[in-house]
Formats: sequence, structure tokens, C-alpha cells
Amino acid sequence: MRARLIRVIATVTLLLPALLAAMPAAPAAAGAGKIQGTITDKSTGAPVADACVTLGPPVRCFGAFGTNPGLHTNAAGYFVIDLGALAAIDGGTWEMYFLKDGYTMLYSGRFVSNGGYTYNGQMSPTGTVVPPGPCTISTGPGIAPPAIVPGGIAGRHAAWYGQSGYPTLSAGQRSTATVAFYNSGSIGWVRGRMGEVAYLGTWGPEPGQDRPTPLGGDGQAGTPNTGWPRYNRIAMQPADYVGPGQVAWFQFTIAAPAARGTYKLYLRPLIEGAAWLEDYGVFWVITVC
Repeated sequence: MRARLIRVIATVTLLLPALLAAMPAAPAAAGAGKIQGTITDKSTGAPVADACVTLGPPVRCFGAFGTNPGLHTNAAGYFVIDLGALAAIDGGTWEMYFLKDGYTMLYSGRFVSNGGYTYNGQMSPTGTVVPPGPCTISTGPGIAPPAIVPGGIAGRHAAWYGQSGYPTLSAGQRSTATVAFYNSGSIGWVRGRMGEVAYLGTWGPEPGQDRPTPLGGDGQAGTPNTGWPRYNRIAMQPADYVGPGQVAWFQFTIAAPAARGTYKLYLRPLIEGAAWLEDYGVFWVITVC
């Protein structure tokens, strides 16, 4: 009996690899889809290479700081965003902006990606007058806060929490902008107290860290006087105290320069006299027509 049992086990052991090989492969788990497309020049139809591709909300140009090359169109004007690689949920609501020097910003509109999405767009060179004629003053769609933000992180920290839309203005016109930051740290922000008060500062690449910008300022260093605290400080926290887990809504005025074109203002929160905070990479795009 024991010998027979040993023979059966040995037979099954020999046949098992063959049986497994003959079985159909299990279907791979479905991953999140991809967002892809091609960006071309509206005037010539040629591919627009090296255009920064953003995905939001929040909408940020990740190639704008540090050593991160970010996501840009390739030589054929092609881009692809793998939602699975980003651990993002397919079927979400998204919007994209495409930015490149010498071109007017391109906005994709809001869309839902279900198993993959293709967006092919055309960017207009800033030197090209595209009919029809008159300049339409407008403010683009606001960008809603993310569903989840980090919180309770030891120390001083901030997380982007939504912003108003990007404006289109005529030369010299002014517009009010609003951006929210969530205090994701464990230390409160105290208005009027050095080392504890939160500001928004100018950041790179445009105009650069602590640099003046033609889009606003206090009248110093060649900036227009739009009521900023300083030429390189865009706004100060509006409430006397913003505790951990609370949101500060910063508001500031932007002035359109005299020359037509597309201008960008990058900003970053900081505790004055103590430290720069996240979330870096937040920016505004102002189109002057």
C-alpha cells in the first residue's frame, strides 16, 4: 500500500509541470488607462516639441523646478501619461494645460478618462493673430481641491488646496486671483509674527525665487503696485491664525503687462524667516490679448 502511494505521488509530481503549462494563462489584472495625444502648431501643422504637459487638478508644470525633467511632448509632438504608473484612478475627472515659450497656453477642457483617453490639440504661436478679432476678457475655470491631502506631518508643512482660474486680460487690466493652502503640518501659522507668519513668495522659473515680476508687486524693483506686501511677496495669510488641519485662502491682484502674450507666475508658500513650504510647482498663467 505504501509503495503504491509513493508511485502515485511520483507520477503526479512528474505530470504537474506539463499540466500547468497546458492550462490557459490567467488574464492580467486590468490596469489604469493612459492619456495620450499629439500637439501641433495651429499655423503650420508641425509638431510642437518640448511643450510642458500638466495633469490636474492640481495643475502643475512638474518640469519647472529642480532636476525633475517633467512631462513634455517629444520631437513628434507626442505625449503619454500612464495613470497606472502614477497610481491614479482611471475614470477620474482630469484637465490638462500645455505650455511652451512662444506659444499661447492650450487648455484641454475637463474630461473623464475611462480605460484610456486621446487628446490632440493645436497651440497658437504668440506672434500669430488668430481670427476672429476682438479680445475676449475672461477667467478660466477654477481648479478644485484634491479629494485627499496629507495632514498631521510633524513640523511646518503646506499642501495646495485649490485656486481660481487663469485669466485672459487686455493690456493694463487687473484681476484678482485666489489660491488655497492647507496647513498639513503640526505647527500653526500666526499672522504678524516673524518666524510664524505664512506668505506666498515668487518662485522659479518665472520670475525666479524672490525675484520681481511684471505681473504684480509693491512698486519696488520695477514692479507695478498691485498691493502686494513686497515685490517678491505675493500675499500674506488673511487670518490671524491658521492651525493644523485648517485652510488659508490667499488673495492677490495681478496686472496685465502692456505687451501681448502669455505670462506665468510661479509661487510657493513660506513661513517668513523660517522655511519655504510645500507645495512648490503651483503657478498662474495670464494671457494678455
